[in-house]
Amino acid sequence: MADPPFDVLRPFERFAFRVMRWLNLSWPGALWQRFFVTPFVGLLVGRRLRLVGLERLDVIEAGAPILLVANHRTFFDLFVLGSVLVTHPRLRGRVTFPVRANFFYEGPLGLAVCVFMSGGSMFPPFFRSADKMPFNRYSLSLVIERMKERNWIVGFHPEGTRNKTDDPYKLLPAQPGVGEVALKARPVVLPAFIHGLTNSVWQELKLMLRRDLPINAVFGAPIDLSGFPKDTRLSHHKRCADLFAERIAELGQEEKKLSATSPAAPP
Repeated sequence: MADPPFDVLRPFERFAFRVMRWLNLSWPGALWQRFFVTPFVGLLVGRRLRLVGLERLDVIEAGAPILLVANHRTFFDLFVLGSVLVTHPRLRGRVTFPVRANFFYEGPLGLAVCVFMSGGSMFPPFFRSADKMPFNRYSLSLVIERMKERNWIVGFHPEGTRNKTDDPYKLLPAQPGVGEVALKARPVVLPAFIHGLTNSVWQELKLMLRRDLPINAVFGAPIDLSGFPKDTRLSHHKRCADLFAERIAELGQEEKKLSATSPAAPP
């Protein structure tokens, strides 16, 4: 890998990147994820979580790199879905979720959240400002390389940002980056749809204690990429991302039927 283009980052952003890169690959980070982050997520949502489609994961080879693609309504979507995979008896592995750099990589409080609440899994960062686009390309290349290695699970939201619309079943337009990762690395692409989470840890704690409002997580069958050419361009990346969004939306309709038989989940 080439050296990171640190010249486009501010000093603290460089420091935050180095800390999270080390933690993402180190054994202390792996232990923190396994013995704190994953159990904490289980404690927070385990009594409310209903899983659908786990039998569809049986075709995935143990240790295969997995690109988990899912809808994005809350900050915790991938944490919950990822915890299901890393506790699966055959699919457990290291997990990482690319994250928007604003707040998390811009100051001490954000970095503390990254370190203690993710154990290094909130990596690599993607920045919003146009002058930092060279670093975003570098971050994307890190994700692609990670997806060429065994025993890694990368969580990605094709929408690129949180869907704040009133309809949780209508996804935002898919961004081509996730398609580029999939087509250049060719991992197992696993779609999922999750509904029922809020954006507040305290609200989740209260709901957990009351066992109120179920969280439905629906996993789909791995997505076949064989129809895409080996040498790809932007149009292929976008078409691939659109396919992921289509499969996620289909799982959303499956979840919608499930929700109709249970108390209403948060919008």
